[in-house]
Amino acid sequence: MRPAIKKILNGLGTLATLASVFYLLATLARNADRIDFAFSPALPAAAALFCLTHGIQAVIIAALLDTRVPYRNLLRINSAAQIYKYLPGNIAHFFSRWMQLGRHGVKSPENARLIVFETLLLVVTYLLFGCVFFMTCGREFAQALPGGRLVLPAVAVCAAAGVWAAVKKRALALQARHLAVIALYSCSALLFGVILCILNTYMVPAINGIGFAQYTAGFAVAYLAGFVVPGSPGGIGIREVVFVEIFRQAGHDVFLLTKLIILFRLAAIGAELLMYCLTTVAVRNRP
Repeated sequence: MRPAIKKILNGLGTLATLASVFYLLATLARNADRIDFAFSPALPAAAALFCLTHGIQAVIIAALLDTRVPYRNLLRINSAAQIYKYLPGNIAHFFSRWMQLGRHGVKSPENARLIVFETLLLVVTYLLFGCVFFMTCGREFAQALPGGRLVLPAVAVCAAAGVWAAVKKRALALQARHLAVIALYSCSALLFGVILCILNTYMVPAINGIGFAQYTAGFAVAYLAGFVVPGSPGGIGIREVVFVEIFRQAGHDVFLLTKLIILFRLAAIGAELLMYCLTTVAVRNRP
């Protein structure tokens, strides 16, 4: 990609991030009289479940690497990368992992292959969840988009083209471990749905009519949106706004949805900081 085009895309992604954060803050400001926060055990419970997703991600990295790296080190490397992803440009996430894995004997070609397959399999997994969402409870949202009726056919065409290219060139032929990684990413997506249900039930009980399946598949769409927008650090703002808009189309209160997804993000950040501290101590105190 040409540097000029890359700069333009990163600039647009940064503008989208800033606009999304402004939208969330404006929603909170308009509903300042409705803001109330009482601590609930649901929040640390959500953070604990987020910690499980960190463990799953370390297993995914181990599955995709040929070089053996101790699991506790993979946890530490992944936890550090989760903190660095909030730096502007969203490059430090991969760069920090590349450097730290290199110190454990992972060569550059294997590092590059890890990033390619990890990204590809993540996108495939969340695209599958997204397709399920649009084919079931997300039709109103899809139709509200410009050209929304073309969303599913476009996804189907892209998927068919990808399968054809993989079979024809055999460059991306799936192995058993790649299917295992898709299953692990699916477990993470299901955990995200569980976390949203817990926060909904105990901290934002006024939201009614959204179940586990809708939360899981709907957030998968929001997660993917935050993942693909260039220059968005950790998908912050983008994921939250897409999540709110998805369920707003079904008639749910914008403020309550904003409150829910902000609590979700706070639990995620808390888990990232906790895992970073715990894994740093564990690695430094290893025998």
